[in-house]
Amino acid sequence: MADLKVSAVVFQEGDRWVIQCLEYDLATQVRHLEEVPQQFRLLLLAQIEANADCGVEPFHGFSKAPRRFWQMYEGARTILESTDLAVTTFGLDDPRIEARLAA
Repeated sequence: MADLKVSAVVFQEGDRWVIQCLEYDLATQVRHLEEVPQQFRLLLLAQIEANADCGVEPFHGFSKAPRRFWQMYEGARTILESTDLAVTTFGLDDPRIEARLAA
C-alpha cells in the first residue's frame, strides 16, 4: 500500500472533540482542539503498526465510516492537511492526511 490517503472529520461531542476517520471507520477523542493533529497522527500510526505486527496491510479489515460523517466532512473547513506521518518504515510513501472541522 504505497499510496495512503486518510481523511477525518473533527466535531465536538459534549466536552470532547471527536476525530472520525472516513476511509476507515476508526475514531478517537481529545479534550482540546489543539490536540487534534497529534492525536490524529498517533491514532493512524498505532493502527498501522498494529497491522504491520499482524503481517497485514495498514487498515486491513476496516470499512468506510458511516455516510453521516462523510456529509459532515463535505461541509467542514480544513484544519490539517498533507501532514507527514513519518511511516516510511512501513513501506508507505508520503501518506496524505487531512482533517476538517465541522462546527
